[in-house]
Amino acid sequence: MRDVRSDPTRPYAAHTAGRNSFAIGIAACGMADAVPEGFGPAPLTAAQCEGLIAVSARLAAHYAIPLAAVRTHAEAACEDGYFGSGDDQRWDIARIAPASAPLDPRESTETGDWFRARIAAELERLRRGSAERP
Repeated sequence: MRDVRSDPTRPYAAHTAGRNSFAIGIAACGMADAVPEGFGPAPLTAAQCEGLIAVSARLAAHYAIPLAAVRTHAEAACEDGYFGSGDDQRWDIARIAPASAPLDPRESTETGDWFRARIAAELERLRRGSAERP
């Protein structure tokens, strides 16, 4: 964990468009050819969502990452003005299930809040589990 701007000659994973300092990127394989109305031949599964939640909680605990800093790509896209389903826009993960309604930026916050609530519950479960160990 470091400020990547302090020494740009050092390597880093450039995948968070300016959000790389003190950040961790987590991805799930899937959603090929997905659009908001249909998630394509490889939709994000419930097991993948559970995996994202579990890994996020463990990394947040290990690196003391505040839960408010856990963001979806869709939330970053809303903040930075590239939210949507066009070629140069992003909507992942604004929806957990496909829907025919037009994309609404509020969906990204609702979905992010859903993930953060689940991560918070997992963090609490991890804390209880470690407190019970001798």
